[in-house]
Parts: sequence; structure tokens; C-alpha cells
Amino acid sequence: MFREYEFGMKGVAKVAISIPVETLKSLERVRSRLRKTRSAAISEAIAQWLATEELGEDDRRYVEAYLRHPERTAEIAAVAGAASARWEPWE
Repeated sequence: MFREYEFGMKGVAKVAISIPVETLKSLERVRSRLRKTRSAAISEAIAQWLATEELGEDDRRYVEAYLRHPERTAEIAAVAGAASARWEPWE
């Protein structure tokens, strides 16, 4: 169960969680360096996790592969050139 609070137009809820001590220490180091509140850091991490989990498996594999091996400008130009080579000229 959680409690919901209204602050302006945005609803928030307080929750209590248990995490490993080492994870909390890492969180505190990073969020302090980035000058984020603990709530902001955890909310951002959860939002990113949810976005990742909501992608389909095929989409996730595509994104991971693209991040490892992004297309180079020359490759993009070659594909665009090949695709547009068959177009009729405009008059």
C-alpha cells in the first residue's frame, strides 16, 4: 500500500523500499555528484527501467545492437543513394 500526495498538478506517492547497502552507497555517491535528490535519482532510474521493459524483445535487441554499432554517415548516404537512384526525376 502507498500514500498518495498532491503537490500542485502532479501527484506523487511515498513508498518504502529495501535495497542492498552497497547499492545505496553507490546511489548516494552518484546522485550527490550529479546534484540530484534521492527521489529524483530513483524516479529517473525507475522511468528508464520501465521504458526499457516496455520495449518489445525485438526492439530491445535492435536498440542494443545499434548502440554497440551505430550506422556511420557513409553507410546512411549509401543506403539513401541506392534508394533514391530508382526515383523518377522531378520536373
